[in-house]
Amino acid sequence: MPRARLYRFALRTAANPLISLLGYSAGTLLSASLLVEIVFGWPGIGPLFLEAILARDLFVVVDTVLLSSVFLVAGNLLADALLFAADPRIRVK
Repeated sequence: MPRARLYRFALRTAANPLISLLGYSAGTLLSASLLVEIVFGWPGIGPLFLEAILARDLFVVVDTVLLSSVFLVAGNLLADALLFAADPRIRVK
């Protein structure tokens, strides 16, 4: 079988789980970065979030949670769009 055919059919099918995994790991990436920033004392959204919780600064806490949820939804939407483009079986009827 020619390599072009192999890449066209096999790679498209094998890419589906990888696309899903990368799209849904956006939330894990954000939560891990929050933890790493807090542990190592790096400036970023993690220490800001922790200080806002301790100071009971509700506006900053809500904004941080909103930003995190937008990041998660954008990652899921990107994964769905890539799956739609990569897999011909996923179509809207």
